[in-house]
Amino acid sequence: MTHSFARKTIVLLLLIGLLVSFFGVYPSIQPAFAQGGGDQEPLGKAYRGEVIFQQRCAQCHGEQGDGDSPLAQDLPDTLPDFTAPDYVQGKTPQELFDTITNGRMDRMMPPWKDELSESERWDVVAYLWSLHLSPEQINQSKQLFDESCASCHGSSGAGVEEGVPDLNDPKWLSATDADIEAAFVGEGHPEVANLTETDLPLLASASRRFSLGFDQTEVLVEGTGDVEIVVKNGTTGEILANHPVRLLIFQQEQFVDTREGVTNEQGRAQFTGLPTNPTWAYVAETTYQDLPYHSEAGQFSPDTNMIELTVSVYDAGATLDAISIDRAHWLIDISTPGFVDVGEVYVFANSADRVYAGASNEGGPTPRVLEIPLPENAVGINVEGENFGDRFLLEGTTVIDTQPLPPGTMQLFIRYSLPVIDDKVTISHPLPYYTRMLNLLAPDIGIRVEAPDWQEDDPIPTQGGDFLNYTIFDLPAGAIPKAVISGITEDLTTANVQQGPQQVIDRGAAPGISGIPYLPWFMGVLGFILLSVSVFIGWRKHLQALAAAPALREEKKKALVAQLAALDDAYEAGELPRDQYDSQRNLLKLQLITLLREERQEQGEGGESITVLAQTPKIHPEEDDLSEEIEEPEASEDDNTAH
Repeated sequence: MTHSFARKTIVLLLLIGLLVSFFGVYPSIQPAFAQGGGDQEPLGKAYRGEVIFQQRCAQCHGEQGDGDSPLAQDLPDTLPDFTAPDYVQGKTPQELFDTITNGRMDRMMPPWKDELSESERWDVVAYLWSLHLSPEQINQSKQLFDESCASCHGSSGAGVEEGVPDLNDPKWLSATDADIEAAFVGEGHPEVANLTETDLPLLASASRRFSLGFDQTEVLVEGTGDVEIVVKNGTTGEILANHPVRLLIFQQEQFVDTREGVTNEQGRAQFTGLPTNPTWAYVAETTYQDLPYHSEAGQFSPDTNMIELTVSVYDAGATLDAISIDRAHWLIDISTPGFVDVGEVYVFANSADRVYAGASNEGGPTPRVLEIPLPENAVGINVEGENFGDRFLLEGTTVIDTQPLPPGTMQLFIRYSLPVIDDKVTISHPLPYYTRMLNLLAPDIGIRVEAPDWQEDDPIPTQGGDFLNYTIFDLPAGAIPKAVISGITEDLTTANVQQGPQQVIDRGAAPGISGIPYLPWFMGVLGFILLSVSVFIGWRKHLQALAAAPALREEKKKALVAQLAALDDAYEAGELPRDQYDSQRNLLKLQLITLLREERQEQGEGGESITVLAQTPKIHPEEDDLSEEIEEPEASEDDNTAH
């Protein structure tokens, strides 16, 4: 198996372990410190904030953060230039955080408290605060701090003796650079030799980096922690001496680095100098008989600088009777006209102490380890996060997994679509393995589900409505469960698309993980009901983003045009003051322009002109003729932005 697949597997396992532990320690404004001595993490990281900024903010503030963007010209006020050397004068990081959190609607700045988690907002603050400094200035400020301040404050900023202020204290986030500069020369501070006026701003920046990670343009893996890896053969109980191992290092949910080593005669390998803050996590990995194996994710606790990770490897020899499906979920989505989209989640289990390599592989060189035959009329078959031809094969409508299955559990997420015929579809196919539990979930939007052999459970409530819920237990190998879904009309499908996906997971838990396949967040963590619904919602978002984006955008455009017309009517009738009318109308116009630009990008720069703005009444036409700007036949390079 390829190393890339091993890396994917480990990332998914890590996310499972971190979902509870990580989000339990990092949601608050105050940073969580494991212990002193260089392992204290500054609040916010610029390298993470840059990604968020480009995705969420650059459309208005410009890709460089200088306020120069195509949309900026449509705003009533000039946007700040974060790259200006004097931008931070008189400002504090806390004030910037508050603005991002609550918005400035008087200046058309929306609030982000419901879209970004607290840690993400601090990441954006860290990035914005970094933009007024050049890399040379950052390096110069660090050097100056080491020469002038480290003897008292230490390299960690925590202070080398009692009474020295801790520069990691979040209180400095509410101080301006001028406040920090004043502290250097104020009463009670020892005199710093050869300190000039031009040195003070650099020292303020150098001191700031301990409480705000604005200078972290890349992840630095350094600290006082040690990780020891133990490699054992779970089949024989023997340790593996002189065996190559890898330590995978993650900061929050992001993969950071790999370190390699070899076990000693006791089957152990040690890695030193690692960060111990609880935002960091570690996974051990090795390869045995051409198969990848990994440990559970490990994190440091506040009372220790050592963690031990165990990797268990196994010999081949498991038989088919050790293989089962521990639980499976069939997830139904009805938002694609003419089709029902199906997601099938499987948790396979190998109860033996050996690897299962397939019942028989005499038919060719490629092993056929696991097989899932899907309905014969299934189209658009794919395995989440994988391409056919490497690990997975597609033979007709049968998905074949060629990777041997070690002891324990393994998850698969298969997606496909079924054509709707006479307003109904039949979901049925064999399950080649004993299945302890199979669950069917479908949105309760007026459809009918005929599943006589299934147990009908109480519907599952979510913010967006209920989900019909059916379950079968203890299916023998070869069983063919069947469910018929009817009443799938075109009107029902259209209404379901307009409703849009619903959020059932805490919004703060989603951001950094949104690029990883949806399923593994929830396996083994959220429990059966929340597992099923959460996977369904994530999968539905994926489908709608690909298939329904144009229709959803068209609905948004119509709604915005209607809101503009209603706003004009209210103003003309004297129901709104001019300043409130202008503010609301500018915001609606900005949203509509963004949608139109997205549409023009999809069509290509030579696409058909869009004149929807010309359809709205104009109380002040001399101020509001945006249709000409949208209808320009040739778009500039600056138009290639996404809202």
